[in-house]
Amino acid sequence: MKKIARKIFISIGAIILFAACRKNLSLSPAAVNEVLSADQKIESPETATASRSKVDYNTFYGSAIQMGNGHARSWANISHDDKVLALGVEMTGGALKGLPGDPDNFAASTFVLPLHQKAKALTAFDHIVINWNVHGHEPDHVFDIAHFDFHFYKIPLAERLAIPPYEIAPAMFDANPPPAYLPALYLHIPGGVPQMGAHWVDLLSPELNGGTFTHTFIYGSYNGNVTFLEPMATLATLESGNTIHQDFRQPQSFSPTGKYYPSRYNIWKDNANDNHYLSLGQMVWR
Repeated sequence: MKKIARKIFISIGAIILFAACRKNLSLSPAAVNEVLSADQKIESPETATASRSKVDYNTFYGSAIQMGNGHARSWANISHDDKVLALGVEMTGGALKGLPGDPDNFAASTFVLPLHQKAKALTAFDHIVINWNVHGHEPDHVFDIAHFDFHFYKIPLAERLAIPPYEIAPAMFDANPPPAYLPALYLHIPGGVPQMGAHWVDLLSPELNGGTFTHTFIYGSYNGNVTFLEPMATLATLESGNTIHQDFRQPQSFSPTGKYYPSRYNIWKDNANDNHYLSLGQMVWR
């Protein structure tokens, strides 16, 4: 398992090693109306239930950026009494096409999505980063499949970008959060990744137990704190249009408190507009 863990660390590090802050161009409101769902409400699995319960909500969007041949942006469904129902990513069909084909062009394969201020105020998250991995990464027969990493960061952008290579500050990467802040049976991968931190993989996930990687969930830490939550999904999984609801194990403690945290991730496609969605849902006030 240690050998696999080290390979996973090396592969994850290669994905974003020294990735520069990508200059994603925000779209004008008119352009957004043409390529995304404008100001319409997004119906996530949680809000579909809310609608049946007569819970009204609005969808709050972050600025849209170009991704592949399409566009992507963040969104949050928030009820009129300020309960967060879901937080996620919206991608047009074109966003899954025309993506960088050079596995070494890490900056071009990194897409930074700002969050709406209301989403930042009510959840533990500051921004989202999508990393595209055209050939996947090691270990062989595990993550060597074209896929996306969806990083939901709890720390500000400037703070994340200031995280150095592991060799410069190993103690910061090696400082684990107190055990209560991570679920049991998550493995801290040795070392760390600049502009990200350390990764924790789920030892119970199918791809680490003889199964095939289609989607999974990772935690991240730095300087003794949990710094991001990360669903991963293959390109084939998104392109299939299949709907996925996946609960993930929860820690006993959370920081900061007084925020909404997710306990499930969802993947689906809206055939009416050809857009793809990934969300964190089943939000709980911690």
